Parts: sequence; structure tokens; C-alpha cells
Amino acid sequence: MKAILEIIVPVFGMVAVGWVIGRTSLLRPEGLRGLTNVTFYAFFPALLFRSMSHVRIDALSPDILIVFFGAGLILYFLMLLLARVLGLRFSERAVFALSATFCNGVGIGIPFVSYAFGEKGLVPLLMIISVNSLAMLTLSSFLMEIGAQGAGQTHLLRKLGGAALAMLKHPVLPPIFAGLAWSEITALVPGLGTPVVIDRVLQGLATAAAPCGLIMAGASLAHVGLKEHWQTAAVTAVFKLVALPLMVWTAGRYLFALDPLWLTVATLNAAMPAGANVYLVAQLYRTGVGLATNAVVLSTGASIVTLSVTLLLLGVHPG
Repeated sequence: MKAILEIIVPVFGMVAVGWVIGRTSLLRPEGLRGLTNVTFYAFFPALLFRSMSHVRIDALSPDILIVFFGAGLILYFLMLLLARVLGLRFSERAVFALSATFCNGVGIGIPFVSYAFGEKGLVPLLMIISVNSLAMLTLSSFLMEIGAQGAGQTHLLRKLGGAALAMLKHPVLPPIFAGLAWSEITALVPGLGTPVVIDRVLQGLATAAAPCGLIMAGASLAHVGLKEHWQTAAVTAVFKLVALPLMVWTAGRYLFALDPLWLTVATLNAAMPAGANVYLVAQLYRTGVGLATNAVVLSTGASIVTLSVTLLLLGVHPG
């Protein structure tokens, strides 16, 4: 239990600090946007690049992607059926399903795994993150476009193409692939490596990634607040925090026999709360905004308990 507290308290303690700051005049919405931009475009890219620059591509296993997204997609389509039973409109069903399957692997997951396992735990996590938005957001955007009245085929293809391009420009994906590419290049050229001066700059930026990301997450929750449809959002939170990690762990443990560390990281990422992109996508399509907002807020608050239980069951000790 002491080891669990050593992970949970620092992570959610900083989220709480961010929430308190967000409730005051110290960090207004425009200031939060500035902090978010600096965190995503400077701190996180440095952390991701440094982590992946030590990883060889042939050391990566696709099994973790099959486990995670296999379980995620199964749950996604089950949630679509449940949403239909609950009487939600077609486009709202996609928001409902996304709220139960899209993980906050960047804002909370990266700092969380960094505190628990160090850089070695980031490798499997970044593999999942690199595919997560591409798979889940594209699928949800496709369904929301179908549900949008008057959306023709040309309009649909243009929207999906724009979404794919936006994801390639996202500050998370490029540094992951750049780090992998640099790792392969340095392995082929003897004596080549990241210059010490540059690496120290990257290290300094990377050190700020975790605390700033957590403070940003807390401040964002303070600005978002609760909205309508909290009962439906509570249903998605239960599936997100309980069903998805259980499905991922079962598949990784019994069907694919993942490496223990990789299985633990995949399970913990599945147990993360719903990511902020859920309500950003809902706002973009102007559907299910209240549902998405509450799903993020409720799952983040409840994850303090569920992540503690997950860590305890997995027998995790901080690395």
C-alpha cells in the first residue's frame, strides 16, 4: 500500500494543484491554453523523443497493440449497442462508445507510468499512444459524420482526410517516430549520438513534462465543470475504468502472454480516465457535449480509486 501511495499521491496531488489553480484567477482560460501549448509542443515532445531514441524497432512487439485495441474495439461496438438500447441518437452513440474506450494516455498516462516505471515503462505506452488517436478518433469521426444530417460522401471523405492530416500534425506522434528513426540511424553509424548539449536541453524539457501535464489536466477539469447527462456519463465511466482494463489484462495474460511489464502498462493505460479528446471531438461535431464532458470529469475523479486498486492487484512497485 505504501508503494501505491508513492505513485497515486504525487500524480493526483499535482492534478489537485492544477484544479485549485484553475479555480482561481491565477490561470484563466487563455492562460491555460498557453500552458497547454507549451506542454504539448515543447515538454512532451522532448520526453517522447528521448524515450524512443533508445529503443530499437526490432525490439517492439505488435502483440500489445492487438491486445489493447482488440479489447478496445470489442468494447466500443458493445457500447454502441448499449447506447442504442438507452435511446441515444446515432451521433451520440459514438460519443458514448468513445467515452468508454479512449484513454488519457498522454496527459495522465505518461506522467503516471513515468513515476511508476521510469523510461522503460514508456516504451509500450508510447506504442499504444501512437495508434490510439488514429484508430479510435478516426472511427468515431466516421460514425459522427454518418450521423450528421446532410453529410454527403464528398463531405465525409474531406472531413476524414482532414482528421487524418490533423493527427499527423499532432505534437505527440512525430516525436515518437522521430525518436525511433534516430535510434535506428545511431545504430547504423558507429559513434553517432545525440550531442550532449542538445540532450541536456531535451532532458530539461522532458523533466517538466510530467508535472506540467498533470497541472494542466487538473486546471482543464476546473474550467470544464459538470454538465447534463451525468447519469449516462457515469455508465461510460464504469466501463472505462473497470471493464476495459479487465478485458485488456485477460487478453494479454491468457491469449498472448505479454511480457509482465508490458502487460502491466497496457492494463494501467486501459484503466486511465477518458481523455480530453473525447469532449473536444464532441464539441467539434456539436453532439453529446454534456455526455462527453461529464465522462471525462467523472472518470478522472473515480480513477483515483480504480487506479489504486489496479496497482494493488497488479502488485506494482515504483521504479
